[in-house]
Amino acid sequence: MKSKMLRLDVRVTMVAGLLALGGTIHTAEAQSTNAPARGQAGGGRAPSLDSIFTTLDKNKDGRISKEEATGNYAQRFSQWDADGDGFATRQEIHDYRLRLGIGDDGLRIAGAAAGGTNAAPAAAGNAGNNPRAQGGQRRATATATILKEPDDWRLETMAIPPGFARDIKLTGAEEIRFAPGMFDNTSSNHFTCIIAITADGTPELGAVDLKDFLEKYYRGLSTGVGRGKGMSPDPAQMVADVTAADAGRFNGRVVFFDTFTDGRKITLNVEARTFPMLAKKQTCLLLLVSPSAKESAVWTTLREVGKKAAANLGDSK
Repeated sequence: MKSKMLRLDVRVTMVAGLLALGGTIHTAEAQSTNAPARGQAGGGRAPSLDSIFTTLDKNKDGRISKEEATGNYAQRFSQWDADGDGFATRQEIHDYRLRLGIGDDGLRIAGAAAGGTNAAPAAAGNAGNNPRAQGGQRRATATATILKEPDDWRLETMAIPPGFARDIKLTGAEEIRFAPGMFDNTSSNHFTCIIAITADGTPELGAVDLKDFLEKYYRGLSTGVGRGKGMSPDPAQMVADVTAADAGRFNGRVVFFDTFTDGRKITLNVEARTFPMLAKKQTCLLLLVSPSAKESAVWTTLREVGKKAAANLGDSK
């Protein structure tokens, strides 16, 4: 019985930023859960967060090391350890399970669908459940066609529009890579990421369109994650401003409440580029995102990552 319960704690990445983390998200090593929603009967249940720590935290230091993550848990440790420091904290495991729609008590959060196994990529516009807040369908491998590196920046992919922002006008697919320390609000890389949206058709995206996209995306992400953690960020405060910098280039900022950590209000700086892909009848929107000052080393690295992504789109500038 115990081993059956252990198997029900699903293995998957963020998202998110992300991820995740709703939309249909595709990441490595996913399994499904049959945990019932609160107030519903039937099915099994995942182990509670307390029971995980009772079982694995041998030295009782409030975190789980890679060595302590034994048995079935060894395979999912890398997904727990969001900042890659070799230890999984209670908050990291909580956030991981939350993205799957699993509460700290092991019950599935009502309204959150369980992740699937080896799910095929969703068709354009086919959004499932919030990938970065409540979990969603995932497949065994996440493959990048645009954001091929850096390898130590975690990759996730999902359908656009995501379930946490169904009112986004674009349809297509997203690739996102999270800088190491993305979900650590003490890190210089806090909430630093690169996003590539491959939009169906060839929409001419201007400053007004990008403002609309950023506001809907980050409002939905913040409120979706916050809802599962008892936080109520004010959507009205999450506004964006975007200005055109050059042909196909834009600068912007968007206010965001980081409900992945402590709900603090931050301003995300954004640099965006659009790439028409006429032969494929698609448009790529490349977004560099970080709350760090644009003169910082974080942005130097982020722009280098952006240049490599642009090169994968056939642009050498």
